[in-house]
Amino acid sequence: MNEPTESRLQMAGHWLQIGHPERTLDELQGLWGDAAVDFRAYLFRGAALHQLDRNAEAIDVLKDGLALHGPFLPLLQVLGSALRSEGRLPEAEAAYLQGLSLDPNDPDLLIGYARVCLTAGQAEKASALVERAASQAPESAVVSAARAEVAFALGKDHDMRKHSTEALSHDPEDPHARALHGTASMLTGDSRSGYNSLASAAASQPGDEDLRTAAREARLMNHPLMLPLRPFQRFNPLVVWIGAVAIIYGLRIAGLRPLSFVFAMAWLAFCIYSWVAPPLLRRWLNRGWGS
Repeated sequence: MNEPTESRLQMAGHWLQIGHPERTLDELQGLWGDAAVDFRAYLFRGAALHQLDRNAEAIDVLKDGLALHGPFLPLLQVLGSALRSEGRLPEAEAAYLQGLSLDPNDPDLLIGYARVCLTAGQAEKASALVERAASQAPESAVVSAARAEVAFALGKDHDMRKHSTEALSHDPEDPHARALHGTASMLTGDSRSGYNSLASAAASQPGDEDLRTAAREARLMNHPLMLPLRPFQRFNPLVVWIGAVAIIYGLRIAGLRPLSFVFAMAWLAFCIYSWVAPPLLRRWLNRGWGS
């Protein structure tokens, strides 16, 4: 392989690593001869297409690379991820299992397989796979992020906050870590941190509509007009309702009926506010989002 083509392969890998998949594809466009069928050409092209959500194309490229070069672990890893994104879970599982048959302790393959299990609703199995990966790479940001994803699936909000904070400490600019941290912060009642993280993640991924929606909702919950509703954010709404009813009847039993009546009217006003304020505020904020 001559020096110019090797240089183009190296630049393609560089652009992919720093998050510019379009530039990766541009670099690969002019390859010919041995360079065009180098395993890195298949890997970089497939990974770039996957990053651009062109998963059907990525799958074809990666399968071609595997047919030519055999079961190469990085190709299988990206193939499994692309198949999962397409909802082809049995094929994704097969790709990861093929890779794990060659290296049962590869952390990236274990995390990839865990995410397939999460998508399939198998959170406990995913948790076991993530812990296997953690035993091989305990300081990995990817492991911390995967632990946060498992915690979310299991409804363990505080564990999710802990692990997403760990992931963010490895790379404060990582959009995925920021999205996880923002979600965990909202679930644990820290709407300010939640909004900051989700807004940052949405700004760095402008094409991700789910992130934009989450950031809008976080902005809503962080608005001063939502301050009276913080009890519903920090506690289960059912717990708040039961607490209010207990206070009302407790005051009656204590013979403080006028005070019980005042509290009941205040509670009714609070409930009406909780029903009316969020949709009106959401409509007002959404009109100006992105302006």
